[in-house]
Amino acid sequence: MARVEVSGPGADALRRNDTAGKLVVGRDELLQYGDSSLSGVLKRLPGLSMAGSEVRMRGLGTGYTQILINGDPAPPGFAIDTLAPEVIERIEIMRTASAEFSAQAVAGSINIVLRKGASRAQRDLKLQIEHDQRWNPSATMQLANRDGAYSYSVAGTLSRTGYDNGAQISEILANAAGAPTTRRLFDERYLGGISKASLAPRLNWTLDGGDTIAWQSLIDIARINNHGGSRETTLLGSATPSPISSYGSRIHNDALRSDVSWSRKTGGDGRLTVKAGVNVNQREIAYVFNGADAGGAPWLRREVNSSASDNSATSSGKYQTPLWPGHGFGAGWDGSFTRRSENRLQRDSTPQGAPLYTLDQDYTADVKRLALYAQDEWDVAPGLQAYLGLRWEGLVTGTVGRAMDKVQSRSSVWSPVLQTLWKLKDAGRERDQLRLALSRTYKAPLTRNLVPRRYTINNGNGPTNPDVEGNPYLQPELAWGVDAGYESYFGKGGMFSVSAYARCISGVTVQRLFQDGATWVSTFANGGKASARGVEFDAKFPLAALYAGAPSIDLRANASRNWSRMDSVPGPHNRLAEQTPLTANLGLDYRMSAAWSSGFNFNYLGGGPARITAALSSDSGPVRTLDAYALWKTGKASQLRLSVANALRQDRRSAQYYADAAGSTARGASAPGSRGVRLQYEQPL
Repeated sequence: MARVEVSGPGADALRRNDTAGKLVVGRDELLQYGDSSLSGVLKRLPGLSMAGSEVRMRGLGTGYTQILINGDPAPPGFAIDTLAPEVIERIEIMRTASAEFSAQAVAGSINIVLRKGASRAQRDLKLQIEHDQRWNPSATMQLANRDGAYSYSVAGTLSRTGYDNGAQISEILANAAGAPTTRRLFDERYLGGISKASLAPRLNWTLDGGDTIAWQSLIDIARINNHGGSRETTLLGSATPSPISSYGSRIHNDALRSDVSWSRKTGGDGRLTVKAGVNVNQREIAYVFNGADAGGAPWLRREVNSSASDNSATSSGKYQTPLWPGHGFGAGWDGSFTRRSENRLQRDSTPQGAPLYTLDQDYTADVKRLALYAQDEWDVAPGLQAYLGLRWEGLVTGTVGRAMDKVQSRSSVWSPVLQTLWKLKDAGRERDQLRLALSRTYKAPLTRNLVPRRYTINNGNGPTNPDVEGNPYLQPELAWGVDAGYESYFGKGGMFSVSAYARCISGVTVQRLFQDGATWVSTFANGGKASARGVEFDAKFPLAALYAGAPSIDLRANASRNWSRMDSVPGPHNRLAEQTPLTANLGLDYRMSAAWSSGFNFNYLGGGPARITAALSSDSGPVRTLDAYALWKTGKASQLRLSVANALRQDRRSAQYYADAAGSTARGASAPGSRGVRLQYEQPL
């Protein structure tokens, strides 16, 4: 019997017809370069950038950019690279807010949709070997099948990643007159290995009455071993307390996310969907630091045993029904309870075991969230669609510790949303459209920033290298925003868009530096207002859309330019949360034959100076990354992929400066880049 496959609308069709204007990135594009981590995929997508493992929209990072998993906010402590690209069905980039999803999306939202049950049997094996300083093997197995009313899928990944990195750091201290008093050079090395196992099972069940039940989980286990050290060369002045040092750590990180949803048709075309889930994230760390003086004599042994847990329970529900022709009404709720518990025991002693200092900390932070919303998708007129939504979201936070009384705060936000889509119907412009959106969003304090536990610096504490602690009195930031855009679709698969945005934010979280005795400490506080604005460009098209007979080449390009200003920090360069000013991508894919294809992507990440406080500023150099791949389809369903990551191997440079009436400190760092080469083989079983 001939095989028949039925597929839904493609990513371009979903983007074009959705009033909210979300950008949908399909599975084929996610796996195109054979990335071993999700961060490698995200840096190439329009409007996104990566700062380490932190994903940013509009150049704004943690807290401003909302990460969703299957439409639900990612649990606290979630790291983007815990998800292997193989377990993801698609990624939706939503530049504007909607009432259905959490309003914690000042910059926008990224919804990661995990793979669902398959419509046919599937057994695939993917083997990969990568060399990036070390040999890093990985294997992925995907199984799926359907049996009548049941379907299931499961994806499992095993990987081992090793690294050997280094950095050269220079530090200059000067007096009030600007004359240098101290010059130091640090040669640092960081080595380690990460062993990971992840499992993503899903089960779908269709009941006799048409109701559906879906259960989905994600399990991620990581074991990390790190070690390294630092050697200091003092060119002028005095050395730090530990000019020769070494460290070692063992980290156990276990994460579980599981939810079950039930969907039922109600009278007419109505549908009720209810979901409940749990999230568990446990992290345990054993750390040892050994410091020696300038003569090489050991004088300090610091042992730290700490643990942190982020556990939560969630519940949500949604009812959808057409009220009358041209209106699709929806209403629902979304709630969660999150508890972060931290404890840290630090023991300082001499190498012979004589005690010097002990610090015992224990904190718990609770966050309760409840949201109610209603929305209407309205076909106003032929070619004109509108989305009206209203969301109320309330937060209650409470922090308690061994050495502090409980601190509790309440806040709530009304978030109206208006989105419009106007499809131009003039002659010759039937595939052009305009978008406009108005919304109110907010940024809740990160749970870890509510806990006043102090993260201490082992050596060389100073204004550019301070201890860090949270603030249980933090309040949400509130923002009003407007987004506008123009889109044009042409040829077969061609698309061009340009958009602009603006945000007005109050209660901005800013960094505060202070001295606790001789120790410099950095914390967070609400202070003042800020504004952000930017323009974005995105285009992709096959070369054949420009002229007939062109080779089978697909071109793509995107760029985002961002600006912001904080009122509470003097200029110039008083950017919001060290906002990334510019991101750009240029890529090409060439299908030489049915069996052979290749491509490349050039990514540019802008840098520049940023003012953090009146006395503290930072600077970073631009980052240029070139990735490439070649794919050979060796059989009917098997394929071999060779890819190169970061072919340019550019060094990364950064610096921090502090200056007040007493003097100044300048600290610069340079980290060499590394190139990764991956060979990946996929075979159905």
